[in-house]
Amino acid sequence: MKIARILITAALATTAAAPALAGEWKFLPILDKGYSPAFVASVTGGLMDPKHVDSGTAWGLELAMNCGLLQTPTGVVRTKLSYNRFDNDGLKLQTVELNPRWTTPIAQNLTLGVGPGIGWVKSDAGGRTTDMFAWQVGADLDYRMNNLNLGLGARWQDTTDKNIGGGHHGADNWLVQAKVGVAF
Repeated sequence: MKIARILITAALATTAAAPALAGEWKFLPILDKGYSPAFVASVTGGLMDPKHVDSGTAWGLELAMNCGLLQTPTGVVRTKLSYNRFDNDGLKLQTVELNPRWTTPIAQNLTLGVGPGIGWVKSDAGGRTTDMFAWQVGADLDYRMNNLNLGLGARWQDTTDKNIGGGHHGADNWLVQAKVGVAF
């Protein structure tokens, strides 16, 4: 079941990003004279649904920027560095995530972004603290009004299979969140 979810998610992400695969890629655009990171700092809040406990609220911060390592022929690769906190039913999770998103405009001032990511998850369950590597895949909608950025995002995160306390293995989870940010 887990492998099927991974394959389906990878196929959907690849299909959505297919237009970015054709054409000339730009490596190290940060070295170009006209490069602009287009920073956006956001506060996030939403619902996290971990594997072993009931869903609950999650809060966090996100810093998004144009990727300085790689850009595709179409769309823009945006790098999103996120921190999230979750505390419910005796399980506390803290995540630090790096999520590149291939973004493309879908309406005026509205972009859709899809992509994979990597992360670190610290769990505390029953007094036992565990650190885990994670990978994730997700999608974001961002709407820009001058310097105000409003967004919605969803991602699925898979953690390494470690015992996190109480006989639970891993801290796989879904996160759906809203974002309010300021563009610099």
